[in-house]
Formats: sequence, C-alpha cells, structure tokens
Amino acid sequence: MSETAKITPDYSFDEGLRLERVSHIVPAAEGTENKLSHDGKIIQISSERIKELEVNPWLDINKDQKEKVIEQLRNPRYIRGLGGVGIEVALIGDPSAEELQAVYYGWGGAFRHPNAQREAVNMVYANPDIAYMVMNGPGIGNSGMLPKSVQKEIRQTGSYASAGEYYAKVLEHVARDYDKVNVAGHSLGARVATGVAANMTPEAVSELRLHDPTGTREMSLVDIAVSFFGKEGAENGKYVKESVSPTAKEAGLTPLAVEVPRLRDIEYAKGVQFSLEELNRPFEAPKNGWIQSLLVDPSGLKRNAFEGDLREAAPNVRKRIDILVPELSHLNKWEDIQRIVERVRSIPHIPEISQWDVLRHTHANMNQPASLAAIYSADLE
Repeated sequence: MSETAKITPDYSFDEGLRLERVSHIVPAAEGTENKLSHDGKIIQISSERIKELEVNPWLDINKDQKEKVIEQLRNPRYIRGLGGVGIEVALIGDPSAEELQAVYYGWGGAFRHPNAQREAVNMVYANPDIAYMVMNGPGIGNSGMLPKSVQKEIRQTGSYASAGEYYAKVLEHVARDYDKVNVAGHSLGARVATGVAANMTPEAVSELRLHDPTGTREMSLVDIAVSFFGKEGAENGKYVKESVSPTAKEAGLTPLAVEVPRLRDIEYAKGVQFSLEELNRPFEAPKNGWIQSLLVDPSGLKRNAFEGDLREAAPNVRKRIDILVPELSHLNKWEDIQRIVERVRSIPHIPEISQWDVLRHTHANMNQPASLAAIYSADLE
C-alpha cells in the first residue's frame, strides 16, 4: 500500500489548508544555473479562516457586498477579440482597484451558475481590495467558439497555448486599467491560465498561480471520466457533507439570465485588426457550444502537455509562479508535477517558482468556495 493511500482526506478542514513546498526554484544571475531546493517550507491557512470563509460572506452584515457581486456578474463586459471571437468577462470586487486578478474556471465553469456565484462572493470577501476578472470560455454564455484550427490544436497536442492567444487579447484589453495583473486558474482553468501567460507581453503578468493543473500525464478518456466524475465526484460529496457553508439554494442563488448584448455594449480589443466579416459576426451563445466542453477539452486533457505550456509561460511572468497540487488528487500525482517543475529550472529568465503540496486534500477541495477563496488570497511569499 502506498503512503498516500494511508492518508485520510480532511473533508471538514479541521487542519485548515496546510501547504508544503516540495520544490523551489530561485532565478540566478545571467549565465549561472537557477537554484533548486527542497526546503519543505510550510504555510498554514487556519481552520478558523476556512470556517470564516464558509459562514461570514452569507451573514446579513455582509448582504450588501454579496448583492453587489451578484449584480456585477449580471452585468458582464462583452469583448470582441482576435479573429472577431466574442468573449464575455465579469469584473467583480473593486473594479477601481490598482490590482487585477484574472481567475480561469475549471471544466464547464460559467460565471452565471449559482456555484460560480458562491465562488465569486467568497473570493471578494476574502480579498475585497482588488478586482477579479472571471471569463466564460468558448461556447459558454455568450462567448463564441474558437476557430476550428485552434480546437484541432487542443485535441491533437493538448496544448492551450494557441487558445491562450485569444484569451490573452481580452485580458490585455481589460488590464489597461490596472497597475498590477496576476493570473490564476484551477483544474482546466490552470491550463487556460498557463496558455494566457504564454501569450502575454513579457513581465505584464506579475504572478501566476495554478491550482492542480490537468494534462500533466497521459490518460485515456475512460481514466479521466473515472478520476474526475467517479473518484473526485465522490470526494466532493464528502466535502459538501462536512461543510457548514450554505448551499447555493440555501443562499438564495439562482442561475442568472443570459442576455444577448446590445451593439453599443460590445467592446473591441485594443490592438486587434478586424475584418468586416468579424465585425458583423453575432455576439451571442453559439448553437454548438457543447463541442468545446464535451469533445475538445477532454481530448486535449488526455495528453501530457502542461510542461510545454509552462515552459512557454514561465519567461513571461515577472515575479513568481506558484503551483499547488492536492496531495491526494485523483487527477494528478504531485511527483509527476515536481519532475516537470524541476525540468523548467533549465530555462533562462524565469521568475521564482514554487510547487506546494496541499496536504490531506483531493482535487475536489477546489469545489468548496471557502477553500478556493483561501488559496487565491493566501500570501505565498
């Protein structure tokens, strides 16, 4: 029996979130080798902090903040970007802040969904002094489909670098109003975030934070389905059973309506040239939006392509990259990601890179809004 098989997941967060650094790369001076260490540094997010994030955002005293976040999700920005592809994003929190954190969802994530509303409310409560940007991916809400050539690239190679070029133009458009830009993502969203960073202007992204990125090893579609829907689905049920946070229904959250944007509400990404055809393309929910989530993404995630995308992204990040891997994840083995991280050491002009194991937790910990908010607001320096 393996050591991890003996470890019991902390579904109730009695130990909070305990992060152990298993790999740490510090950039060296020009012409010398980047320094690699395994210092075992521990960062502790207390159980009290998790309980606070489970309960306090929903108290009457914080009702105004909650309702403001929901209203922000109800009124997204519609941005036409590269190739005329329309992408809708929502800015939540403090849009007038100096700092923007883009957060990319996992598989099928949609910011109008009640579960995404819970996450948004929790993230803003955890750090109310910044702006968050959340995005509906291709085929979700009013976001258009990526070109077939990009879909093919994802299916055949597993890389999200080509898709990231489209998302990066949208982020660059929004980021013009901010002094500091951080990029983050969880699960599939961590892969999207890496692809975005790979296409941003060097040093435009200050920090890149990735929570259990998928596509780090070869897996069959059956393996993915068993691991994600079967094993992690069962784990999620156990987390939910132990949670003291209200469910979406208990919090009074319902799906937000998808409204076709008016022409005057559409923004056009700066620096992108549009053809007449692209300008006239409808900005509305595509008829076959399911193709991305059900055919393209699963095919791509069969492949071990995270390393290639990370190698492209790393030199573009100015300050630091943090990769968090749940110790008991059914989608990843932390040792596989550690080997990937340590091979990135050979790349010149990279930022500080840390891999943190999230002890006694599975991939499904990120489905708990309090845990997700704690991870994204934690100080990892």
